[in-house]
Amino acid sequence: MAKRSEVRIEDTWDLSHMFSSLQEQAQAQKEVQDDTAEFVSRYRNKIAPATSADILVESWRALEQLISKARQVASYIFLDYSVDMINQEKMRRNLETNNVISKLFSDISFYESELEKVHEDLIKKAIETEEGSAKYFNKHLQKRPHRLSAESEELLTALDGTTGSLPESIYKAAKFADLSFPAFEINGEKYPLSFASYEEYYAMHAETDVRRQAFRVFSDNLAKYRNTIATGYYANVKQDVLLAEKRSYENVFTYLLQNQDVEEALYHRQIDVTMKQLAPHMRKYARKLGENWQLDRVTYADLKLPPLKDKSMAVTREEAEELVLGALETMGDDYRNIAKRAFNERWMDFAENEGKSTGGFCSSSMYTHPYILLNWTGQMPDVFTIIHELGHAAQAEISRKNNNATNASPSLYFIEAPSTFNETLMSQYLIRNSGDPDVERQVAAQMTSNTYYHNFVTHFLEAHWQREVYRAVAKGQALTADDLDRLFLNTLKEFWGEDVEMTPGAERTWMRQPHYYRGLYSYTYSAGLTIGTAVSLRIEKEGQAAVQDWLATLALGGTKSPLELARTAGVDISTDQPLCDTIAYIGSLVDLI
Repeated sequence: MAKRSEVRIEDTWDLSHMFSSLQEQAQAQKEVQDDTAEFVSRYRNKIAPATSADILVESWRALEQLISKARQVASYIFLDYSVDMINQEKMRRNLETNNVISKLFSDISFYESELEKVHEDLIKKAIETEEGSAKYFNKHLQKRPHRLSAESEELLTALDGTTGSLPESIYKAAKFADLSFPAFEINGEKYPLSFASYEEYYAMHAETDVRRQAFRVFSDNLAKYRNTIATGYYANVKQDVLLAEKRSYENVFTYLLQNQDVEEALYHRQIDVTMKQLAPHMRKYARKLGENWQLDRVTYADLKLPPLKDKSMAVTREEAEELVLGALETMGDDYRNIAKRAFNERWMDFAENEGKSTGGFCSSSMYTHPYILLNWTGQMPDVFTIIHELGHAAQAEISRKNNNATNASPSLYFIEAPSTFNETLMSQYLIRNSGDPDVERQVAAQMTSNTYYHNFVTHFLEAHWQREVYRAVAKGQALTADDLDRLFLNTLKEFWGEDVEMTPGAERTWMRQPHYYRGLYSYTYSAGLTIGTAVSLRIEKEGQAAVQDWLATLALGGTKSPLELARTAGVDISTDQPLCDTIAYIGSLVDLI
């Protein structure tokens, strides 16, 4: 695999839109440090005795500007690091910038503590004066009963950027810097292996011997770090459980969900209904996979195969752009032009190189356009990855034009709706615009294996396992790598039943994703996809009226709860009907394969 220094410039993103150079970023980072000191000097011991809403509004505006600038500074360094995580200099810069951001939040933690002493009526008056501050101040009032002493809060804030984030840092260091995979041999031919090449290539390799041997070697080498990563993750979960207890939340789930603005019942419903209703459809999918590929048996190592043998579609970058822009035409010029700019202005990093973060993500800020990371292999799933991440980019661009930094991002519960919505648009477009009578079957296969398998099944299984882990730790159990393996294997067996053979190594799947270090994140993929599917089906039926409702929803950013955002888009998630309808839709796709 190529080194980062060897990839073509046109395959990389252009970070100069954020800062023209490392020197300019360093200057901005110094300004953040100076602005932090200025904020502390100006407002420390001025908020608690406040008698006027004016100083609350003024300080909130200064705080928002400071944090927005800090995020831009940190984002530039992180993005540069994410494409070359074995580069020691980039790793050092990322750690140093994280330390600056950690110190910033530690230094300004007095602000929340002093707000504790401000009468609620005065805070409400500040909200009336500056409507844009509503989310921030209302969130503060919501958390008031759960805050600790000022000294404790300041200490926790300081620790959060160092020891608090240490488990995820350990995971990333092991995954991207320390883990290496030997080449494996089949019939005298050697196959090079890496984390990215397994996830993006070998997991769906057409040759059964190659695919299964790649899984074995990949899993065996993951095992070398299972105790290290398990220790870090257990510490991460234990920390959440302890904080929930110390902050007097009902349980760790209510603690982790409070920032998502959803009731605990919605979280459990998403997991329980999916396990019960989706499992039968996916077991049928596994059986069809075995039939279509004439497998002796369906093993866990086979599940990422394309459902239809000899139907994989190679795609050039130019063709991908044409498909994406065609699929988005129904959304109007403004929405579509966001995607155009992403292709033309190098918002996306396509290169596949050593040390690059796996998968894909979209990173956004208030001062520049979003950036998208992916690992391009020239297959149709890559097109769906692009349009998925462009959904995040569109939401970010539309929202930042209508909201301030505090209000720009919607709840994590909703965050995957715009991205998965885009994927369904792509599927509908492919079906509408092909004269091939077999295309509906191919698109159904693509949607099931990529969009729904990855976002609904993979992340759902993670979420189910994660819930079991939190429940165990909340009961006082100390978990080892063996325990984490056992819990994941139990989840897999409950979902796949007797239709999929659990290949040794399947139990280590929990080691392959970073989502667990970000609270209750994994379940939000299926939650967002439920909303996205419902909206796309509504647009297919109702046309432009539904399009305008969706654009209005995106413009709301994070000013409304997920329940209200979904309602604006014409979807009622107060009941399980949208989830049940989405699962039934997945079942209909499986039937077409």
